[in-house]
Amino acid sequence: MRRTIATALILALGTISASAACPSYAPSSSADAIKANELRVICLQQEAAAATTQRKFEMDLSTLERSIQSLQLQQRLNSVPDFQLPQPYESAPTWVR
Repeated sequence: MRRTIATALILALGTISASAACPSYAPSSSADAIKANELRVICLQQEAAAATTQRKFEMDLSTLERSIQSLQLQQRLNSVPDFQLPQPYESAPTWVR
Protein backbone atom coordinates (compact mmCIF):
# COMPACT_ATOMS: atom_id res chain seq x y z
CA MET A 1 0.00 0.00 0.00
CA ARG A 2 2.80 2.43 0.89
CA ARG A 3 4.69 1.43 -2.23
CA THR A 4 1.74 2.33 -4.45
CA ILE A 5 1.34 5.70 -2.74
CA ALA A 6 5.05 6.38 -3.17
CA THR A 7 4.80 5.44 -6.86
CA ALA A 8 1.86 7.79 -7.32
CA LEU A 9 3.81 10.62 -5.68
CA ILE A 10 6.84 10.02 -7.89
CA LEU A 11 4.65 10.10 -10.99
CA ALA A 12 3.00 13.30 -9.81
CA LEU A 13 6.35 14.97 -9.20
CA GLY A 14 7.54 13.87 -12.63
CA THR A 15 4.50 15.43 -14.25
CA ILE A 16 4.90 18.68 -12.32
CA SER A 17 8.54 18.99 -13.36
CA ALA A 18 7.63 18.32 -16.99
CA SER A 19 5.23 21.27 -17.09
CA ALA A 20 8.06 23.63 -16.17
CA ALA A 21 10.19 22.27 -19.04
CA CYS A 22 7.91 23.40 -21.89
CA PRO A 23 8.97 26.63 -23.61
CA SER A 24 6.61 29.55 -23.69
CA TYR A 25 4.65 30.66 -26.74
CA ALA A 26 6.60 32.66 -29.31
CA PRO A 27 4.28 35.25 -30.94
CA SER A 28 6.51 35.90 -33.95
CA SER A 29 6.15 34.23 -37.36
CA SER A 30 9.87 33.75 -37.95
CA ALA A 31 11.31 30.33 -38.63
CA ASP A 32 12.83 30.19 -35.15
CA ALA A 33 9.51 31.10 -33.51
CA ILE A 34 7.65 28.47 -35.55
CA LYS A 35 10.21 25.84 -34.57
CA ALA A 36 9.94 26.90 -30.91
CA ASN A 37 6.13 26.66 -31.09
CA GLU A 38 6.39 23.19 -32.66
CA LEU A 39 8.63 22.10 -29.79
CA ARG A 40 6.16 23.64 -27.34
CA VAL A 41 3.26 21.70 -28.89
CA ILE A 42 5.24 18.45 -28.73
CA CYS A 43 6.13 19.15 -25.10
CA LEU A 44 2.48 19.87 -24.25
CA GLN A 45 1.42 16.65 -25.98
CA GLN A 46 3.95 14.74 -23.90
CA GLU A 47 2.61 16.40 -20.77
CA ALA A 48 -0.93 15.39 -21.71
CA ALA A 49 0.23 11.82 -22.31
CA ALA A 50 2.01 11.77 -18.94
CA ALA A 51 -1.08 13.17 -17.20
CA THR A 52 -3.27 10.55 -18.88
CA THR A 53 -0.91 7.79 -17.80
CA GLN A 54 -0.90 9.15 -14.26
CA ARG A 55 -4.72 9.24 -14.17
CA LYS A 56 -4.80 5.65 -15.44
CA PHE A 57 -2.42 4.59 -12.66
CA GLU A 58 -4.56 6.43 -10.11
CA MET A 59 -7.70 4.72 -11.40
CA ASP A 60 -5.96 1.33 -11.30
CA LEU A 61 -4.78 2.03 -7.77
CA SER A 62 -8.28 3.03 -6.73
CA THR A 63 -9.70 -0.12 -8.30
CA LEU A 64 -7.17 -2.28 -6.47
CA GLU A 65 -7.92 -0.57 -3.16
CA ARG A 66 -11.65 -1.18 -3.64
CA SER A 67 -10.94 -4.82 -4.48
CA ILE A 68 -8.89 -5.22 -1.32
CA GLN A 69 -11.63 -3.60 0.74
CA SER A 70 -14.20 -5.90 -0.83
CA LEU A 71 -12.08 -8.98 -0.07
CA GLN A 72 -11.55 -7.83 3.51
CA LEU A 73 -15.28 -7.30 3.95
CA GLN A 74 -15.99 -10.72 2.46
CA GLN A 75 -13.48 -12.29 4.88
CA ARG A 76 -15.18 -10.55 7.80
CA LEU A 77 -18.58 -11.76 6.66
CA ASN A 78 -17.30 -15.30 6.18
CA SER A 79 -15.88 -15.35 9.71
CA VAL A 80 -19.27 -14.52 11.28
CA PRO A 81 -20.82 -17.73 12.61
CA ASP A 82 -24.11 -18.86 11.12
CA PHE A 83 -27.10 -17.79 13.13
CA GLN A 84 -29.12 -20.69 14.48
CA LEU A 85 -32.77 -20.03 15.16
CA PRO A 86 -33.81 -21.11 18.62
CA GLN A 87 -36.10 -24.08 18.75
CA PRO A 88 -39.66 -23.22 19.71
CA TYR A 89 -41.00 -24.53 23.00
CA GLU A 90 -43.31 -27.46 22.71
CA SER A 91 -44.97 -26.45 25.92
CA ALA A 92 -44.73 -23.31 27.98
CA PRO A 93 -41.96 -23.31 30.58
CA THR A 94 -43.02 -23.76 34.16
CA TRP A 95 -42.19 -20.20 35.09
CA VAL A 96 -44.58 -18.84 32.43
CA ARG A 97 -48.22 -19.00 33.47
